Amino acid sequence: MEKLTFYTRLNCHLCEEAYRLLVMVALDIPLEIDVIDITHNHNEAIRAVYAHRIPVISKSGAGTELAWPFTADDLRAYLHHR
Repeated sequence: MEKLTFYTRLNCHLCEEAYRLLVMVALDIPLEIDVIDITHNHNEAIRAVYAHRIPVISKSGAGTELAWPFTADDLRAYLHHR
């Protein structure tokens, strides 16, 4: 199972679209998704990094990220890249 971190915030229509893509891809590829809302007070350091980049997906151990805009095919390619 692939472990992902999904950096997002509430009321972000691009984030909602990206999450729909994640769910669609998860029908074919088992995913464990850790959703991080960058607007929470305890996420100030994360917010500083991702505030203007969300939605962003990070695969555990990959050392790379997939930032918006991306398609379902982009997401599948990212997940299969080692």
